[in-house]
Amino acid sequence: MQEIDSKTDKLYEYVAKLPVACEPFLLETGTELSLNTRVAYAFELYSFFQWLTYNSPTFCDMDPKDMLRDDLSRITSQDISRYLTVAINKNKAKRTVARKRAALSSFFSYLTDNRILEFNPVSAATHVKVPQKDEVLHLNAEEQISLLEAVDRGDKLSEREQAYHDRYKLRDYTLILLLLDTGMRVSELQQIDIGNISFKDHSVIVVRKGGDTQTLFFSDEASEALYELAKAHKKRGMTADNVPLFQTAQGTRLGVRAIEKLVKKYTASAIPGKGELLSPHKMRSSFAMGYYREEKDILALQRKLGHKSLAATNIYAKATKEEMQQTRSVMEQVRNKARKEDV
Repeated sequence: MQEIDSKTDKLYEYVAKLPVACEPFLLETGTELSLNTRVAYAFELYSFFQWLTYNSPTFCDMDPKDMLRDDLSRITSQDISRYLTVAINKNKAKRTVARKRAALSSFFSYLTDNRILEFNPVSAATHVKVPQKDEVLHLNAEEQISLLEAVDRGDKLSEREQAYHDRYKLRDYTLILLLLDTGMRVSELQQIDIGNISFKDHSVIVVRKGGDTQTLFFSDEASEALYELAKAHKKRGMTADNVPLFQTAQGTRLGVRAIEKLVKKYTASAIPGKGELLSPHKMRSSFAMGYYREEKDILALQRKLGHKSLAATNIYAKATKEEMQQTRSVMEQVRNKARKEDV
């Protein structure tokens, strides 16, 4: 809860520095935006309005928090384009610039939808095309086994890390296995309480991005690990439904950043080279790639990943480098078949 409180404080800190119209957008949008998204949008809005008041003659020397409806209506598509172009010229990654545009677009769309403004200046502003990767960094089945074995043994960790390994082994093994087994987001995993788990149904209730709840199902292998972890909590007298599943040594909820560091520690030691590039999100990608290869059901995968749009899921349906290599002779086989039929 400490991490959530910290993010909430940061959100309110930004809101206090922004135009008053930003407040309902960031604080009163119900479950449409997650807390992480709101904080990210607040940061991007703050960056934009700071830039605007320093660089636009129309808004020069104004304080963003003093900007009213009429002031917002004077923001032009050219202002947005110049802001994004400056970011591009500073060699900001295209994905970073695209996020800036997306935050502004969401805010001004909110204003037009609620008839606060008549025109969304972002709609005619510079577009940022983000190149799509044909390959998704992930762990194949053999690499997943190697990672889980490394977490279980701990023999590839540093001497200092090995000294604490036995204390955290069950927690860490269960955490990484559940990520690989379900493809849930790290923010969803971090919020799981013991009461969210049903061993009878082999399921766990998670809060999806945007605030919706969904029941995810896990394997017998994951069920055994989860049962042992829950039993360990019970031995320590932690039996309430709201007890965090993944805890620190002090019994508090493990934070997202701590989980990211935990995963990196094991992947870097278990899979040299590739492991340094892996993160909890790549565990999600590993699940998605493995599931689609086996089932070829993109709609079921969309549901499991909790994607609102099928377009976000389609990246996992693209042919991988290995599959492209394996099918390199398909047309030769087609031609040879035709030759035999002609004889």
